[in-house]
Amino acid sequence: MTRPSLLLLLIALTTVGVYAHGLNGPLVFDDHQNLTPLQEWLAGNISAWRVIVDNGAGLLGRQVSMASLVLNVQLLGPAIWGLKLGNLFIHLINGVLVYLLLTRIVRAQAPVQGAQDVVRRWMPCVVAGIWLLHPLQVSTTLYVIQRMAMLSALFTLATLILYVMARQSLQARRRGRAIALLGAAVICTLLASFSKENGVLAPALCALIEFWVFAPVAGASRHRLSRAFIFAALVAPAGLALALTLTQSPLIVAEYANRPFTLAERLMTQGRVLWDYIGALLLPYGPRLGLYHDDYIVSRGWLSPATTLLAWLGWLIALAAAWRLRLRAPGVGLGLGIYLLAQALESSVFPLLMYFEHRAYLPSVGALWAIASVAVLGAQQVASHMHHPRRLFTAAIAALLLVLAAATYARAMVWQSEQTLLAQGLEHHPGSRWLRSDVAQELMRRNPPDLEGAREQMNALAVSPQESTRRLAGVWQLLIDCSAGKPAQPSSKSLAFGGTASEIEADLLLAMESLVNGVSSTPCAGLSPLDMADALHRVTSSSSVPDTHFNIRRLRFKEAQLYAASGEASKALDAARLAYTGTREDAPIGAFLAQLELNAGNADRARDIATRLDRQIPADDRTGREILRGLMDQVDSNAHPQDRP
Repeated sequence: MTRPSLLLLLIALTTVGVYAHGLNGPLVFDDHQNLTPLQEWLAGNISAWRVIVDNGAGLLGRQVSMASLVLNVQLLGPAIWGLKLGNLFIHLINGVLVYLLLTRIVRAQAPVQGAQDVVRRWMPCVVAGIWLLHPLQVSTTLYVIQRMAMLSALFTLATLILYVMARQSLQARRRGRAIALLGAAVICTLLASFSKENGVLAPALCALIEFWVFAPVAGASRHRLSRAFIFAALVAPAGLALALTLTQSPLIVAEYANRPFTLAERLMTQGRVLWDYIGALLLPYGPRLGLYHDDYIVSRGWLSPATTLLAWLGWLIALAAAWRLRLRAPGVGLGLGIYLLAQALESSVFPLLMYFEHRAYLPSVGALWAIASVAVLGAQQVASHMHHPRRLFTAAIAALLLVLAAATYARAMVWQSEQTLLAQGLEHHPGSRWLRSDVAQELMRRNPPDLEGAREQMNALAVSPQESTRRLAGVWQLLIDCSAGKPAQPSSKSLAFGGTASEIEADLLLAMESLVNGVSSTPCAGLSPLDMADALHRVTSSSSVPDTHFNIRRLRFKEAQLYAASGEASKALDAARLAYTGTREDAPIGAFLAQLELNAGNADRARDIATRLDRQIPADDRTGREILRGLMDQVDSNAHPQDRP
């Protein structure tokens, strides 16, 4: 084992130590929703295969990630610490892959660039160590469902390593080995893509390496196959994405109807976001890191805030500088390219929320490589004027690794409990509506519940300039009052259900569904199930969100259930028909609608829906099949004798 490998092993062991306390921490955000299928499997309601293939996250399903969670539970049990330990194990593997990738890239460039041996041997290890120990990675590693981002990164890194090895084999005229390696790279790309959609960027990253690392020597032209690959994997997809954006393709713009920002505003804001990720890498001030960044200021114009224009000018300058340094410090351009290209899905035109630290997980490899390349270039300039520069730089690197380890240890300590996560978030992100909602939930779960404290959190959101935030505050105020046995306040109902809902994002949808469930199970003075149904009808009917949007249809389903429970069969039927699209994800709505159709005497319509559900509900979905059998029995019993099978 080489000395750099021994150092990396020591860093990996240190990483395990600094993360250990965080493994007992809570589930956060969408962990609960995404891990529900695992609970259904453990309860015997669905098969493990159904957990893997029926995951609705993302466009491709993320089956590889779900399979890893199933395996994780089988090996370590369903406890949260076991799932987080699995994430930590993947993080360690990724650190090794970062080291292997950077080592191969340096070796591929060294004959052309004449890199010093000490840099070639140690720089990849140092960068991989910094990446492993950096506190920015905590909110990915200890966030269970970000297993998806981590596995996508793992297989993407594997793809890049295999591609570099294949290209080196081609240079050595070992074509058979090169073809085998390229075939393995294709498999890894598929695994990356079915872990999370970011994996589809792996070929583009390979093309970037092809362009930057395997450039022809001075005076020679690039091979036609190299040019074709760069065009097919990098240039053509970029052109297609630009065309889809300019033509306002629904694939790009449809979801903006349910966002508090436009496509142009998101693009302007991402220029600042990308610099902020780099700022967090350079100056990782722990208390400002974490989950709650929904209070990130949106750029409403090039000068609103003024840093928007400065950020984009900064990127132009950075790219120009990287090109100018391409011979003296090729790692600057390559690293910057990896950083920006690996963000191409989540920090570009797609209407995702503005800022999440886990989006920098893989891209930060490129950012750190670029930063390290600049640092090495500067160190080489000053080394000749110093006594014992190697000792000084070694001490500086050791100190940096120790500081990062201490910072990550502190972050992991914060992650060991929900209370510490919320307390630190509230101090530094008081404008976060996600945070105040989570604080309110935690206060309401206490024994006894701190309902006044929870209401204070919502009162802070009730004065927000954002309409959907005020609406969320109103819903939560009603939840708090009804759970305390107090009457629903008219001011809260006005906040929750008045005006026009410009957007109904996931947190507002979940809060409304919780309120519906509460009102349905426990009477609330001033807010009967019928009142709630009418209120939801006003919201869904007046919202600017398209009628076909999933969140609107979910609310209409709740509206239909409330009307049915209140004896308003006709209104329930109308709402359920509007909610149902016939897709498999709407199976619960379909079963409910079929029952309503039966009750209304529409046996033929009920049979049509039941027949569709029979095709959609898998055989190993025990709960779904049981519901369907009961429905089919009712359909058959209501059919005319000549219509019975």
